[in-house]
Amino acid sequence: MPLVTVVPVLHSLLLSLAVVFSKPQRRHFDNYIQSLICQDHRRTLSAMSRHVLDGPDRSNWDRFVTASPWELPALNRAWRRYLRRELRRLKPTGKRIGGRQVDFLIFDDTDHPRTGPCLEGANYHYVHSKGGTRFGHCLVTGVYVTGDYPFAYSCDAYVRQVDITALNARWEAHGKEPRLCFRSKTELVVAQIDAFVPLRPGREVFVLLDSWYVNPQTVGAARRKGLDWCGALKSNRVAYLLDLAPETGEIHSEKKVTLAALLSEAAVPAESQAYVVGTALQQVWIGERQFQVTVYRARLPRLGAVQLAIVRERYRDGRYSPFVALSTNRIDLLASEVVEVYLQRWAIEVMHRDLKQNLGLTDCQVRPLAGTERHWTLAFVAQGLLTLLRVRADQGEVRTASGRPVASVGKTLGEVRQFVQQCAVVELLRWTCEQAVQGQSVEEIATRLNLPA
Repeated sequence: MPLVTVVPVLHSLLLSLAVVFSKPQRRHFDNYIQSLICQDHRRTLSAMSRHVLDGPDRSNWDRFVTASPWELPALNRAWRRYLRRELRRLKPTGKRIGGRQVDFLIFDDTDHPRTGPCLEGANYHYVHSKGGTRFGHCLVTGVYVTGDYPFAYSCDAYVRQVDITALNARWEAHGKEPRLCFRSKTELVVAQIDAFVPLRPGREVFVLLDSWYVNPQTVGAARRKGLDWCGALKSNRVAYLLDLAPETGEIHSEKKVTLAALLSEAAVPAESQAYVVGTALQQVWIGERQFQVTVYRARLPRLGAVQLAIVRERYRDGRYSPFVALSTNRIDLLASEVVEVYLQRWAIEVMHRDLKQNLGLTDCQVRPLAGTERHWTLAFVAQGLLTLLRVRADQGEVRTASGRPVASVGKTLGEVRQFVQQCAVVELLRWTCEQAVQGQSVEEIATRLNLPA
């Protein structure tokens, strides 16, 4: 779709981040974000640049994402500062857990398939959904969820140590300073937790993790920040079931078990019955979904005292899913609340899908790793701005260019993106009419828009 101007509904959102860029960079930034949102074709640099009125060519966009002197940390700080200010002003309602409203900070990684042997930082990574390795990049991401609104919050490239060594050696050979050091996925998540600044005053935050990231490092980082946590556990973990007095915290007895033993039984093992909190296989409803939950108080080595929930879901046809072990530091939560908290982790899977399908997260392939990281961050910012637009619309703060109020822009990222596309079409029609009034022919207008005349 040809883009002729900054879409009015995005103008104030883009303006909030303008301080990071020089005037020429700001124009590139506005056009880049709008192209990610409005274009339906594959978001390569050449394809996006062709659809911007009087826009620069592909080489200028390439320099913008690879070599221009603007810094990712500055953009991330500006975006998070603006998000914090807007959330404190708009005050969207959060999920109610344990009698209080809570928000969620979710971490996971996602793979980005690539083609071509010369892409910095790309190599073979194991992909769980594929059950094998695939060539590409790996991105460790963080999502902040408040109520029904997920915001892309942080992202870092995970690069294997052998690739970092090769990149640093190549830069040294060209007289450049080595600038990369290896960090594992866990270290990247810990760094993102350490950098987290609360977005809502007085609002409790749960850190949500899958089984790969439930370890002493990430749990310790959450504890240092005063954040609660909840995550799945692998079946090979060892736990010590506790007979715990809730009033005093006194431990009357404990029993060592492997989670595999708890997960493999349809009923609670007889030797573990004494450690069950409440009743075994409680029936729990979360919305229209039914679960069976058995809850224990337990101690996990190097993690401390936790609430351990063995959960399976009952499908509509009567079948059950396999048992899954969930753990949280909040031993005061009800069984239903533990399940409800962990279900919020699905928001990061939905966000990964939306970023890839709706915002071209994996479309752009540039050789330098720095350019790839900038493209990822710009796609993350685009997702956050669209979600913030949805929050504003839900509170009656969005109007069209003619001043008409907008009741809703949709509930999903795709629907919000479609609304912005429609606004861009209106601006295109307005510009076309203005050019016709000025005496421009159809052929002349089409030529300016890079359309076949």
